[in-house]
Amino acid sequence: MADEIRVTPAATGGVSAGEPSLGELFKQLAEDSATLVRQEVALAKVEMSRNIKSAAQSAAMVAVGGMIAFLGVLVLLAGIVILLGDALDNYWLAALIVGLVFLAIGGLLAMSNLNKLKTEELAPERTLQTLQEDKQWIQTEIKQVKTDLTT
Repeated sequence: MADEIRVTPAATGGVSAGEPSLGELFKQLAEDSATLVRQEVALAKVEMSRNIKSAAQSAAMVAVGGMIAFLGVLVLLAGIVILLGDALDNYWLAALIVGLVFLAIGGLLAMSNLNKLKTEELAPERTLQTLQEDKQWIQTEIKQVKTDLTT
């Protein structure tokens, strides 16, 4: 059988049948990396959306609570001013005292809720962690490909 052609590992670049070539390995690595990046971006979008939604709900509830409290305070304020004005026999001084007290209370409430909003975590922690893991995985894959090339 002189017409038969024999394929040797040297003729195929050192790759035996069934093993992927170097080009195929790099192509697969590129595809896997692209898929991984797309998945990480999708995860970041979901996580950021959830975090922003949570912060927006907290801010909305602070605003609603503030408006309801404001309406109640107006009614109580009028009653307290009248009561204190009768006791002091001076309505402008009563209004000033009551106004300062409510201003202090409102300022403290606003500051405490503002601090709560500042502590809301908006960074996508899970995504950052998985990106770090992905980086390590890619580095391991590249080392493996280099090792395969040298052997």
